[in-house]
Amino acid sequence: MLVCAVVIAVAGGAAQVLAVVAFGESFAAAGVTLFVVLAGIGMIFPATMSLGQTIGGAVPGAASALMGGLQFACGAVASPLVGVFGEGSSLPMAVIMLSALVLAGLALVVLVRHAEGHREVAPALAAEAP
Repeated sequence: MLVCAVVIAVAGGAAQVLAVVAFGESFAAAGVTLFVVLAGIGMIFPATMSLGQTIGGAVPGAASALMGGLQFACGAVASPLVGVFGEGSSLPMAVIMLSALVLAGLALVVLVRHAEGHREVAPALAAEAP
């Protein structure tokens, strides 16, 4: 499910960038593409929270705080980046969103391995779980 969610979100982000580049600023295109991105993110957040709580099962409070802090830090870094690249277009927002989603996809590929037809947490992370 996590892989499908990341693919959906990345596809929506890529469609957002392409829509702005090809058609310019369009409320309808932005609405549709942002709906697709948020549909993917709506599946990503619960799945990653479950995985994080599973891995950090011995210290659930610390695991929750770490995940919440990382989400807050990523938002704190991304917001000013969008402003630095301009306020007159939605293209900077679309490019930053797509970049973050591609990085999430790369993290998923690097940190998760395929074993016996199932996706499981990389051995280094699984060793930390109780």
